[in-house]
Amino acid sequence: MLDFRPPKESPLLIGFIKLFAPLYKKYGMSDTQIRVKEGALERFSKLKGKRALVCPNHSNRHDPQAMFFFGQAAKETFNYVAAREVFDWDHGFNGWWLQHIGAYSVVRGAPDRESFKMTKKILTEGKQKLVLFPEGEISRQNDTLLPLETGAAQLSFWAMDELDKQGSAEHIYIVPVALKYTYTGDIKPALAETLAKLEAKMGVPRPSGTKLYPRLMAVAERLIKALESEYNQEPSKDATLNDRITALRMAILTHMSNYLNIELPRSDRTLDAVRMLRNRIDDFVYESEDGLSEYEKELHAEKATEIKGFYKDLDRVVNFVSIYDGYIKSHMTQERFADVLERIEHEVLGQTSIKGPRSIIIDVGNPIDLRSYQHEYKTNKKVALQKITDDLSTQMNGMLETLEHERMKKFVE
Repeated sequence: MLDFRPPKESPLLIGFIKLFAPLYKKYGMSDTQIRVKEGALERFSKLKGKRALVCPNHSNRHDPQAMFFFGQAAKETFNYVAAREVFDWDHGFNGWWLQHIGAYSVVRGAPDRESFKMTKKILTEGKQKLVLFPEGEISRQNDTLLPLETGAAQLSFWAMDELDKQGSAEHIYIVPVALKYTYTGDIKPALAETLAKLEAKMGVPRPSGTKLYPRLMAVAERLIKALESEYNQEPSKDATLNDRITALRMAILTHMSNYLNIELPRSDRTLDAVRMLRNRIDDFVYESEDGLSEYEKELHAEKATEIKGFYKDLDRVVNFVSIYDGYIKSHMTQERFADVLERIEHEVLGQTSIKGPRSIIIDVGNPIDLRSYQHEYKTNKKVALQKITDDLSTQMNGMLETLEHERMKKFVE
């Protein structure tokens, strides 16, 4: 069943976190600092007291913390919407923290009416701004953005419809935000240490020489080979690494679609298929058990446990959705190297590590006023939603590119 988890804000806990934020950033996040780009807070402050959906990119597991600390700098407290499954992490303790800092759950792709009602309530009342990550997945790519869905715009329009019913002419804004992670020191020793752990775990002989890139490629080659064996894939002799990764992703998706008896979308975007399959899995796992007998509930639970195993397969596909031979070599910053290395860490070691002290640079784009699209939304909903989503994506990508261009970069050999 959907089992909605509502927000349960605790001002005492939020105040405690703010008080001890410096210690948490230093010891809990390996000496991570928040740096807000000049002018960003001024742009954000113009929406003080306004109803807004705040939309950051989602490249890192620490993005929610980054937004919490940005709210602290902006002197605002946010609500957050998060995928239902993350509330079960750490035996439910993660969910307890999330709810008490103002987060609530959503089952992606499902008609999660309680979540939609909460989103509409928060945006309509306008007491706090709402943070939503429109990519829907942790991309683990610090330079670029995954394709966005139109859900952020649709949720905002539903809230504005409610305002109209109340006779209010208030505006609702969507605010693009860019989060850029950069290491402040030389992390090559930490990269080498992580490679050594992976080489040991996977039985990969260390290549001669001290350069990191050949070692990474040797580990990646062994990983792809192991996964090809797992999914019964036999690459052709002339297949490139790119060909093999693409074929492996498709094999995983096809296996899942056959099991779930659904047809993959005709789009050639891998993420479209991932979202469709994840939505189907969520639909089954969290579907209502109303009217079922105890025996039928047991059968459903057994099937749900089996189907949940596909989450790991989807994570694999997302983990490698933007990896290709040459991804690092074309722009071998230590951050991009770490991005790819962390994907392999996640797959092989089950966890990732922060490679050294970091700075999270935050920028804020130009707010998108939904009132300016209202007439078009009423006449051609699909076009209006896509225009807003394209504007959001363009601004977020532009800010990420600018932040990458402006920062001091360290490269890996």
